[in-house]
Amino acid sequence: MRGSEALREVEPTQQANRSEPERFVDSVVAAKSLSIQRRQLLELARTGKIPAYPLGDGQRRLWRFRLSDLAKAMEQRRITVRPKDAISKSRWIR
Repeated sequence: MRGSEALREVEPTQQANRSEPERFVDSVVAAKSLSIQRRQLLELARTGKIPAYPLGDGQRRLWRFRLSDLAKAMEQRRITVRPKDAISKSRWIR
C-alpha cells in the first residue's frame, strides 16, 4: 500500500463515523501528513518531541503514529505572534 493510499484510509472524517479505534500509521504516512522528511520524523520520535509508539526492543525499533496525536501535538506547540503594537517601544539613550 502506498503512503497516499494509507493516508486516505485514516482521514479524520472517516474515523469520526466509525466506532472502531483509530489505526496506527507508519513513519512514511506520518511524515507525509506533517510535510517533513521521514528521517526527521523518526528523530523527533526518538527524542520524545512528538507522540509515537515504539515496537520492539533494542536500538532498531519500528515506530507507529496516530495522526490525531500528531495533530494535537502540533496544536499545543503553536506559537502565536504578538501584534507589532504589543512590542515595547524603546529608544536608545545616547
